[in-house]
Amino acid sequence: MSKDPQKIVEQIFALVTELAEMAGQKNIQAPKTSTKSLPKEKTAGTTGGIRVLASEGYLDDPRLLPEIIERLKQEGRHYSNAAISMGLLNLVRERVLTRFRDKGQKTWKYVIRK
Repeated sequence: MSKDPQKIVEQIFALVTELAEMAGQKNIQAPKTSTKSLPKEKTAGTTGGIRVLASEGYLDDPRLLPEIIERLKQEGRHYSNAAISMGLLNLVRERVLTRFRDKGQKTWKYVIRK
C-alpha cells in the first residue's frame, strides 16, 4: 500500500465494496474524504488562511514561520511576513495554536493545540 492517505482510503473502500458484494449488499456509498469545512468568515484573511492549514492537518507537526509562509504561498495566499506572524500570534492567543522554541534556537515553532 502507498503512504498517501487518499489512496489508502480508496483501496480500503474497494476492498469493503468487494466484501459487501460477496455478502449480498449492493448499495455502498463512498466515504467523504474532505477535511473539516470551516465557515466562510473563518477562512478570510491571514488568520483564516492559517486556520485552513490547521484544519487540513498541516500544523499537526511543529512548523517554523518560513515553512508556514511557503505553504500559504503554495495555496495562493500571498501575505506579508508581518501579517502572517501576527495571525499566528493571534491564534496562539485564542488558544488554537501553541508555540515553543527549540533548544538553543531563537525561532518559534507553531503547532495545533491538542
